[in-house]
Amino acid sequence: MATTQYGKIAADLRRRIKNGEWAPGTPLPTQTELCAEYDVARATMSAALKQLRGERLVTGVRGQGVFVLNWKPVRVPLSRYNAVLEPGGQLGPWETACQQAGVTGSMVTIEVAREPADADVAEALGLAEGIDTVVRRSRHATLNDNTCQIHTAHYPAQLVDGTPLAGEEKVVGGVYGAMRAAGIIPTTADESLSARPATAEESAELTLTPGAPVLTLDRLTRDQEGRRVEWLRMVIDPTRVVVEYDGLPLNRSGS
Repeated sequence: MATTQYGKIAADLRRRIKNGEWAPGTPLPTQTELCAEYDVARATMSAALKQLRGERLVTGVRGQGVFVLNWKPVRVPLSRYNAVLEPGGQLGPWETACQQAGVTGSMVTIEVAREPADADVAEALGLAEGIDTVVRRSRHATLNDNTCQIHTAHYPAQLVDGTPLAGEEKVVGGVYGAMRAAGIIPTTADESLSARPATAEESAELTLTPGAPVLTLDRLTRDQEGRRVEWLRMVIDPTRVVVEYDGLPLNRSGS
């Protein structure tokens, strides 16, 4: 397959960025300078930079130029759960993963609401649709103040009422630690990972191009009594986050 001229330029700029020629947070040469260096028209260079923006390697800042992003995605391992099971910690799984990667990440509470369980939530949590009440917690996982994950979690209201999970404030230290502090012991978690195009709203929140691919990860957590205590859906920018399933046993004994 033939490679376009702008594609070749994008590939060379990508190589130079990943080789450290321009550090994260620093600007590329101006577009005029890049056009002169590669001996191409402005439209060709604009197309090459647009490709790199789509890959989340660079971002444009109005009036200031094009800046290199931290292009290495944060790796979020399955073992993130074990690190935050005990109550009293200050960091949740995402914040812990960011700290280990040496970048600034946070979990931001967007909305907490009480509402009747819709069909999907009722099926996931084993509740009566339109009758049983759930607490919905909507959050954004941010990386350097940019949203890279959208989290929507649901909890049976009768189970979490009176706990921080039903409050409007951020749950410091992660949801699992808050559960344990309330006597709800998260014991098993089922995860389902898939991919699809982002919706218009998701594209806007994640600052992706319309229809860009996103990962969706659904997590169902059960407690020590086998009750379904949380259903969480994550919509993930795959250019900024890697979900790792590490240390999985290959036989029943795990040996």
